[in-house]
Amino acid sequence: MTKTVMVVDDDIPNLTVMGLLLKKLGYVAVTHNNGWDAIVAIKKEMPDLVLLDLMMTPIDGWQFLDEIKKEGIVGLPVMLFTAKYIRDDEIEPYKSEISLILQKPVSFKELEATLGEFFSSRS
Repeated sequence: MTKTVMVVDDDIPNLTVMGLLLKKLGYVAVTHNNGWDAIVAIKKEMPDLVLLDLMMTPIDGWQFLDEIKKEGIVGLPVMLFTAKYIRDDEIEPYKSEISLILQKPVSFKELEATLGEFFSSRS
């Protein structure tokens, strides 16, 4: 079964490129340029993985994770996909929600290897 990967990023060019790369890797790519739209979509159909940027508007990645928790959405694998340096004290409250951190920029090969490893470890 083909895996669905949702990308949440307010940088439209980055969102477009990630969508294309994911499709090229054989995944179903779902893209949202803000956290609120992504939350609405997740309530309708939960993806197999969310690639989440931290530095977004109108809500940032941390607020997105808080809202997911408030909505009672559990079991949603989230991989942070960000250029931001993340301090330990920032990530500590979210350790149970975050599966992995992928630093931007990411190469095609790195994305392929990371997602392949992630999904093979879950099957």
